[in-house]
Amino acid sequence: MTPTKKRGIAALVVLALVAAWAAISYATNTPPFKKARGTIEAADLCPSLGTSQEAADILNRLLPYAPSYRIPREEGTRRGTGPTDVDHRSSCTVSGDGRRLLTLRTELASWSSEESWRQDVLDATDGRRPESFDAGRWAFTTTPEILRVGAVFSACLPYRDAGLSTTVQLSEPAPADRLDDLRRLAEIAAEQAHEDARCTIPADTPAK
Repeated sequence: MTPTKKRGIAALVVLALVAAWAAISYATNTPPFKKARGTIEAADLCPSLGTSQEAADILNRLLPYAPSYRIPREEGTRRGTGPTDVDHRSSCTVSGDGRRLLTLRTELASWSSEESWRQDVLDATDGRRPESFDAGRWAFTTTPEILRVGAVFSACLPYRDAGLSTTVQLSEPAPADRLDDLRRLAEIAAEQAHEDARCTIPADTPAK
């Protein structure tokens, strides 16, 4: 084989390797073909977050990378106007890259104590090691080492001492430095829920 043919074959092999690398990079969304990160705007939010640009900005910081995000139609039931109507529920999700990234749920009910409410939330979210923060009547996030859950209990109605449990659950743990973001997002959602449920007492009203 002549030197010219050898150089030609070597060049073809290099081109084939480059083409294969480019195809794999494109298929796996890695540099230099990585798509730009998607952006959530206030107008995209589900009703449980209102139209808060602050909430949209938090989601953009809190959620893992995805080329686009999807927030399907919210599900649930809004409370009626009667003083003894305690039927209020909502559920909202944020998806990206073909997987669910965040779930936001609100439920109007009564709990006998902070401990019973907290345990119900932890059981429902597989959360552990709660750390309290100041919001509503009670609030907590799971430990920064496994930062996945933020929850707020807000007083709502004097009837049966009914209150709103608002829970933000991440499918993947957020970085520890996003603790304040998760807490603020849960607080925004709890404030919106307090308004949507037509609550008649302040959110931080002490338990009876």
